[in-house]
Amino acid sequence: MRTLLRQEMGRTPEENAAWFRKMQETRPVSFQPEYNLWEVFRYEDIQRILLEHETFSCEYVRIEGLPDADDLGNTDPPRHQQLRTLVSKVFTPRSISQLAPRITAIVDRLLDRVMMDGCMDIAMVFAFPLPVLMIADLLGVPPEDKDRFIRWSYQLMGAIPNPHDPNYKELTDYFRELLIQRENDPRDDLMSALLTAEAAGEHLTRDEVIAICATLLMAGHITTTMLITLAIRRFDRKPEIYDALRADPSLIPGALEEVLRYDFSTSHLIRLVKRDTVLGGQPIKKGQIVAAWTAAANFDETVFPHSDQFDIRRSPNPHITFGHGVHVCLGAPLARLEGKIAFERILERMEDIRCDSQNPAGFMQQSSFIQSLPILFKARTPSQTASAVHGD
Repeated sequence: MRTLLRQEMGRTPEENAAWFRKMQETRPVSFQPEYNLWEVFRYEDIQRILLEHETFSCEYVRIEGLPDADDLGNTDPPRHQQLRTLVSKVFTPRSISQLAPRITAIVDRLLDRVMMDGCMDIAMVFAFPLPVLMIADLLGVPPEDKDRFIRWSYQLMGAIPNPHDPNYKELTDYFRELLIQRENDPRDDLMSALLTAEAAGEHLTRDEVIAICATLLMAGHITTTMLITLAIRRFDRKPEIYDALRADPSLIPGALEEVLRYDFSTSHLIRLVKRDTVLGGQPIKKGQIVAAWTAAANFDETVFPHSDQFDIRRSPNPHITFGHGVHVCLGAPLARLEGKIAFERILERMEDIRCDSQNPAGFMQQSSFIQSLPILFKARTPSQTASAVHGD
């Protein structure tokens, strides 16, 4: 199954868009017998898969090596709703919006290190550490442990091969120790909040808290990292986008939403079929696997007219990169806020931003994840930055 899906990961978004359109027109629900797998490409069908959890289940999805506990990503309702109610208590829109000053401080600290250089690997130096440091801050990881925390994040991403510790035991042991500390000495952090969160008289177990923290570490930074690096690559092809965003920063959120729709073109979600059903006129059997191409849904012409065009002013833009229904990504508002602040500060502090043609982007092995993205830039002068802030 993974081999099949990876075959499409080497394509550009434009190539994927053409392939998606062909599949939507000719084989919208397509069976791959060698994998006992159905690939699904139309927006309407994928919405149904993500909404109809009684038929299409994610309960079998587990991360090897992490505690075998219920998590948001591997449970269906009603258990999923119980967990989400507990976890969402610490992920309210108000609590996320209050993180803006902390995110801005991290962004500026990372940019300060490179502003005099005129160049940087924006993936390694900025886009990757930003969300990892933010999650570490949220969880209450001590400052002296944050370098280890970043290393573990690389391990979870597969960026650093770790054959001697495939089960992430070091990470889970660390979370377990931190959990014991928070039980004895609660603090104003996410781990303490998860320990004390209660809904209908129910609390999370230790293993559930550890599993959620590990999932936040992995999933919580992937999207932000990809969003920043993919946006830089996309805007590099159309430098006039930078001018438009700098002239009107209110366009930044919409531009990033279009990156989420257009450039996350290898995104798919896997579900296990729990009962016989019919999808797109095709009979699907219990026990088979469904790969819902959310990326294809984002290029469905019935929902996104001129879907092959990248448009920072596209509205509405109901992409489902963050999922749909009960499993919509809980961390999506945080990723959006991190991306928005990152580009606000980048555009205020830099100009003439461009990818380094002498040092092309590097990708993680057998993945579309950008591991290295060298860029060149000019630091804006204080007067330029002040003018941009005041709209002069």
